Amino acid sequence: MPPAPLSARIVGWQQALAHAITAPHVTLKAPGHLSAAQLDACAEACRTAPAFEVGLGSVQTFGERVVFLEAVGAGLHALHARLVAAVGESATPFELTGYHPHLTLALGWRPFRLGGPQEGEHGKGSPEAWNEVLEHARASFADLQATPLSFAVTEAALFRKDPPGQPYHEVTRWNLEG
Repeated sequence: MPPAPLSARIVGWQQALAHAITAPHVTLKAPGHLSAAQLDACAEACRTAPAFEVGLGSVQTFGERVVFLEAVGAGLHALHARLVAAVGESATPFELTGYHPHLTLALGWRPFRLGGPQEGEHGKGSPEAWNEVLEHARASFADLQATPLSFAVTEAALFRKDPPGQPYHEVTRWNLEG
């Protein structure tokens, strides 16, 4: 989880777009259903992992699907590898080779509102609106491009969305004690 002032800033930015996703966090592993044994293995992977530093910087995209803040730090990759190993075969094929640490700001498939309530909701079907959201994010978080924010990661959180289509919510946290 990023520091509280940045989290509040991100939430405020998302609220201005009527675009609630989840509590701001750096993604460590793609979401998916985990068995009790896999959850135990994830908890152990975190318990034995050391705390580490993360830097958040420039606004980037995964095409027109996701606008995010880029996250950097060797500890992210190390913990990601531990979590993928903990879930075993249910990990998606891209998770190790395609892992790109990030903090999601906006999702192309969730509606957002530009320019206030009178403008109406836009979503994936509007490239112009998507470009406006991207430019708004770049302007709003330009300071992180110039001077990335660094912070200590001392815990990992599991997020889930129930039912599908709803924003993610935190289920549990695991301390990094290694």
